[in-house]
Formats: sequence, structure tokens, C-alpha cells
Amino acid sequence: MIRHAVFLTVLMLVLTGMTASAVAFTRGNVDAGIAFLWPALAIALVLGLAMPGRKNA
Repeated sequence: MIRHAVFLTVLMLVLTGMTASAVAFTRGNVDAGIAFLWPALAIALVLGLAMPGRKNA
């Protein structure tokens, strides 16, 4: 249960960063778009590495 709550929280952070980046890119602000995109990708990468897979006994 806690694993799912952490996953959903991190997912919301990633989606917020990606949305902010997309809005910045559409308004022509490339620097801000890149600045919002890198942390979102880093959070997604860390989550992917930190979440353990299911162990089959």
C-alpha cells in the first residue's frame, strides 16, 4: 500500500515537471523547458531504479 502511495506521489511530480516543460516549450521558452524537463526525467529514472521488482519464490 505504501509502495503505491509513493509511486503515485512520484508520478505526480514527474507529470507536473513534464507539463511545465511542455508549456514552456510551446511558449518558445527553451531554457525554462529544459530546466523543468531534467528534474522530471531524473525523478523518473530514480524511481525506476529504486522500485524493486516482484520476487518469485
